[in-house]
Amino acid sequence: MNLKDIKSINQRIYELDTEINRNSKMMFVATLVFCSLNKKFRDPNKYTEVINFVSSNSPINDMIDLAKCELKNLNIVEKTYNAVCDSLDMISGVSTKLNKNRQGLKSFVFDFINNTLPELSENNYSFFEILYMEIDKKAKNNDKGITLTPYFASQLMIDLAELDYKNDVIADLECGTGLFSLLAYSTMFDQLEKDKAVLTNSEYVMYSKRLLNSIIANDYDAKMVTLCLANFILKNLNTGLLFKEDVFDLNKSDFYYKDNNGKKINLYPTKAILNPPYEDTYHPIGIIRKNIELVKGNNEGLVEKVVAIVPANKFSKNQDDLYKILNMSRLETVIKMQNDLFSESSQSPSTCIFVFNLERAHNKNDLVHYYDFTDSGYVYLKDSGLVDKNKTHLTKKKQLLEKIKANTQEIKTSFVRNWNNFYEVSGDTELITKINPDLVKINKDEADLTFENITIKKMLTEKDNLITKTQGFYNDKDKVFEKYVLNILSEEN
Repeated sequence: MNLKDIKSINQRIYELDTEINRNSKMMFVATLVFCSLNKKFRDPNKYTEVINFVSSNSPINDMIDLAKCELKNLNIVEKTYNAVCDSLDMISGVSTKLNKNRQGLKSFVFDFINNTLPELSENNYSFFEILYMEIDKKAKNNDKGITLTPYFASQLMIDLAELDYKNDVIADLECGTGLFSLLAYSTMFDQLEKDKAVLTNSEYVMYSKRLLNSIIANDYDAKMVTLCLANFILKNLNTGLLFKEDVFDLNKSDFYYKDNNGKKINLYPTKAILNPPYEDTYHPIGIIRKNIELVKGNNEGLVEKVVAIVPANKFSKNQDDLYKILNMSRLETVIKMQNDLFSESSQSPSTCIFVFNLERAHNKNDLVHYYDFTDSGYVYLKDSGLVDKNKTHLTKKKQLLEKIKANTQEIKTSFVRNWNNFYEVSGDTELITKINPDLVKINKDEADLTFENITIKKMLTEKDNLITKTQGFYNDKDKVFEKYVLNILSEEN
């Protein structure tokens, strides 16, 4: 679905209720998705047999009741079901003006059933994401605390997780609208389709069924759980694997489903992909640690990874959690993202993607590769949001992933530090560093995982190497260092 079509849907909802807020708008759309589980409602020729837009006291309330009834027939965790029902109630007839224009409402529902739903069932993974974050210029009371990960950054995180449809079970435990879940499923489904020619029919059927039970999602925000459930329904994923819990309350034993015979099948996540809330009160680094605990040790012989996007400066504020993380996993890769990544969320945190390999604990000699991906090809335009303006993102991402896969121990750079460029920042887009887990807990600098701090540490190492080569005698060629000190002193005066 094109951006202009989603904008049109947004505009039509606004015309039905000019005072509708963002959350109510999203619950209205989710209600329509849930109602579509009813065969008559989904039929453009019969939907008025289910909802009477003329004589009903409140067509909106009737749709809410129908949605709840249809959801009751699905396999949904009770706590999740109750949270979703409570969320839908926020658009009851007394709370919105959606009932005011009955003919307009009827027309919108007809178009949604006839045109929007078929497209949403295909490959529109970011529909709810876009509708929620990017184009809500008119809705009031925006929820600025929600930072949903843009599509291209989400897909990069999926790529970094290196998913395998034959073995992986994905934990998306800060799911938001469920974009990570949908992209993970889509990626593994595409792999399966490519392998279809070399699989037997029974193998293909087995893996197809496996995929539908390979995504575990969770969010503490009831509204986000509601939107994620709508996405799960559109993609026919197992709705019984969607939870509404504080992530710290989740246990490995919570992850299971029942087959057609009622047999309990335990699920063991191999990969976790997450964008935790960034406010310190939510303990973002603690959430990453919890995800590692839930994944680690579940699958002997399989690659277990956790991929998270978070402001890098959060680690130095949570040294104890970082210490525990490094004692359970090896930090492989850090990718610095652009500062305008969350512009649609009215926020501009400096974030990085962190890739943790859970095969063993991190040791002080492990090399951590840092990459600067602030030039992703995407730029923020006021009226369009983040766009791949010059169509260069896929090429840039491919180059980045090739570098990461190569994982060389030496970085080629044209910059060589000498006495003339003693204090220059080289601007390298790839760095290698080491982190000593034993020092993380007691040394704030060691726990500082920002690209800037790693750059400074690299500069200091290069400086020490220069001085070492002079056998302790500083070679102030052309008095560069002396001039530098004098400039600092003059500024202080």
